[in-house]
Amino acid sequence: MAHKTRKRLTKTELKKDPVNDALLGSMTFIQKHIRGIAMGAGVLVILILIVQAFSATARNQGNESVANFYLVGQMYEMALNGFQSGQYDTSMGQLQMVRSLALSNYAAYPGRDSGQRSAVLAAKIGIIFGMEEQVITELQDFLASNPDIQHANPAKLHLAVALENRGSSTDLGTARDLYSEVLALVDGESQMAWEAISGLSRIAYSMGDLQSSREHLETALALFPDTTEFQAYQLARLEYAEL
Repeated sequence: MAHKTRKRLTKTELKKDPVNDALLGSMTFIQKHIRGIAMGAGVLVILILIVQAFSATARNQGNESVANFYLVGQMYEMALNGFQSGQYDTSMGQLQMVRSLALSNYAAYPGRDSGQRSAVLAAKIGIIFGMEEQVITELQDFLASNPDIQHANPAKLHLAVALENRGSSTDLGTARDLYSEVLALVDGESQMAWEAISGLSRIAYSMGDLQSSREHLETALALFPDTTEFQAYQLARLEYAEL
């Protein structure tokens, strides 16, 4: 069956076509407001470019922060390996550089995961160097910035160690509170729990509470039976003190 030829619409009928009416209306609007539309489109393009540039910068900064932390982490491991092989001078120099780079990474990216991890690593190295005063100030400022809990807990542990090393009665009391706080927040069978319990044992010993010191030490040994050199030393001290 042959298709019927469609009748051409007259101008009057065309004007009544709702689709065509919409198109004609759009064309009329564009013609009347062409300058405004062009300016608006230009502004939109600029906004899109700004957003894209900002997003790219944020990604680049994030990548840079992660790369910086990876670098300092590798250098830290190299320094530790150097200590084990007897390269003390070289390793000490590497650790000093790692601490400086880690502090710089945190200063540049304080809100990023890798930046906060850098701050904690810098504190750990500071404790190795016996820089308790600086480490205490750095970690107090770090914790005052409300870091993520995954970074706050190790920071509290390092702060407790630094306070414990400084050793005043006030420092020991604050360190004990920090160890207890961390212990209440982490998995009771984790490495961090072990570190907090071991710290509580040392604090109790320093305060003359030998019974609590032994109880905490035995709890720590129950978590990780492998006795470290310090734990063996702590046990020897307790046994001698209890004679």
